[in-house]
Amino acid sequence: MQDAARPPLDLIVPQRAGRPLAEAERFVPLPSGAAANFAIALAALGAQVGFMSRVGADELGGWLVARLGACGISTELIKPVPGQLTPVSFCWADGAGEKSFYFYRFPRFSDPMGTFTIDQVDQSEVLLARVLDFTEATIRAQPLRDAAFRAAAIAREAGRTVCYAVNYRPDSWREPLPAIRTIQQQAIAAADLVLMNEEEARFIFATEDLSEALARASELGPLVVVATCGERGALVGCDGQQTEIAAYSVPVVYDVGAGDSFHAGFIAGYLRGMPAPQAARLGAAAAALKISRPASAPPPTWSQVHDFMRSA
Repeated sequence: MQDAARPPLDLIVPQRAGRPLAEAERFVPLPSGAAANFAIALAALGAQVGFMSRVGADELGGWLVARLGACGISTELIKPVPGQLTPVSFCWADGAGEKSFYFYRFPRFSDPMGTFTIDQVDQSEVLLARVLDFTEATIRAQPLRDAAFRAAAIAREAGRTVCYAVNYRPDSWREPLPAIRTIQQQAIAAADLVLMNEEEARFIFATEDLSEALARASELGPLVVVATCGERGALVGCDGQQTEIAAYSVPVVYDVGAGDSFHAGFIAGYLRGMPAPQAARLGAAAAALKISRPASAPPPTWSQVHDFMRSA
């Protein structure tokens, strides 16, 4: 399985959960960003994961690559870009669902993925894996957008499975809303598996009816469309049917990355041949375990998720 994504940001969080950044005495550095969160969680679940990305040609970029490698991720396709710095972000979560993010990215100086162009898409690299997974961050701007769509097309033409995970960040887009919806729908049409949350589904298809949004997404061609709904679980669209998946009730310690953990659990189940609803239940369990642990805790393993599902 291969993830084509923006570089993992160095995420820095307070050592004590729930402490605002201004009150923190110590910070914990973590490799982060939606794609990195997903890749780390998927590797912990036993999948062989490769990461296609770019980092700055600096010590922080080297640190990130080393940390991802230590998590069992193949980093051969993460390449440093001369003249670029690796971006950093700070985050804190209050344990009740509220989060604060502060991003430190400087145009032309700390955007290594902004140098990734369509001519750098190597067919042999794309076809290394059974599943190509690309994230919303790769389609927010050119030239990376064309590169991501090209990689998805190569994978599909070769009979590989393509997964698109929506992680919509309005402030990161420059196009007007109608154009954003069009690009998002193009990404959905380019994939076999699509994951999003309910707010994203309603936005992309301009409807408050989640069931209608999933139906319209399915009409674009993906085999499976999943919308997560927080504590209400998830809705899975597959084979012309929609199945509700219940959430697991757990105490919330740190809920940043919950959707990425669901994404990882779902793909881990898919890779093992599970039907879509069953894979979504696995994703819900992985997400529940993730949010019940501190930020620096390792992601749950396959056996831990299954033990949790049996005992829940």
